[in-house]
Amino acid sequence: MNKLKVYKELTYFSKLHIMFNLRQLIFISFILILLAGCDFKSAEDYLNEAEKFENKGQYQKAITLLDKAIEKDPEYLGAYINRGADKSALGKYQEAINDYKEVIKLDSENTLALFNIANNYKRLEDYLTAIQYYNKALDTKGGGLLYIDYMQNDFVDLDAFDVLGHEILYERGLAYYELDSIQLSANDMYTCIQKNYMVKESHYMIGACYFKAGQMVQACKEFEISASMGDRDAQNIIKTNCKKLENE
Repeated sequence: MNKLKVYKELTYFSKLHIMFNLRQLIFISFILILLAGCDFKSAEDYLNEAEKFENKGQYQKAITLLDKAIEKDPEYLGAYINRGADKSALGKYQEAINDYKEVIKLDSENTLALFNIANNYKRLEDYLTAIQYYNKALDTKGGGLLYIDYMQNDFVDLDAFDVLGHEILYERGLAYYELDSIQLSANDMYTCIQKNYMVKESHYMIGACYFKAGQMVQACKEFEISASMGDRDAQNIIKTNCKKLENE
C-alpha cells in the first residue's frame, strides 16, 4: 500500500517536472522567434551589402537593401544618393530625381544631389530644368564664375557629396548645346579644357558648336584637335565634312 502511494507521488512529481520543462521550451521557443524577427543590422550594414550588388550591376537587389537602410534611418543621405543612382542606372530617371530631392530636403547645399538631379533631367531631355540644377550645384561652390574646388590634403577633408566644378560645367555645356545656346555651351567647354578635363570631348563639342553655327573652318579646326587625341566621332566628321571643305 505504501509502495503504491510512493509510486503515485513520484509519478505526480514527474508530471510536474515534465510540464515545467515544456513551459521552458515554449518560453525559449517564443524568445527565439522574437529574436529571429528582430533586425540587428544598421543602415550602414545595408548600404554596404547593397554596394556589393551594385558592383555586379544587380541594381534592383541593391535598391531592396537600400529601402531597408532608409527604413532604419530616414535621414541617411548616402542611402538616398545610392538608391537614386541605382534607379537612374535602371532608366527610372524620375524616381531617381525623387530620391535626390529627399536629400535636398535634408541638406539643401548637397552638391552631388543637385548635380545628379540635373543629370537625370538631362536624360529626360528637360534641358532647361537640368541647367537650373547645374547652376544650383555650382552655387554651392561659390557660383559658376568663381567656383572653388578644394584639393585633398591634411587640412581639407573633401566632402563625399562634392563634385568638381568643371565636371558640372561639362554636363551643363552639353545641356546648353541641346538648347542651341551654342556660345554658352562653348564657354563651358573652353573652361573644361583650361582645367584639363575631358579635353578631346570638349574640343569635339566646341567643333559641334561651330558646326551648328555654320562656321565650318573653325569647326574643322576643333574636330582636328579632337581627332588627333583619338576621338573617333571627330575623325568620322572630318572624313565626311571637312575633307569636302578642303576640296572646294
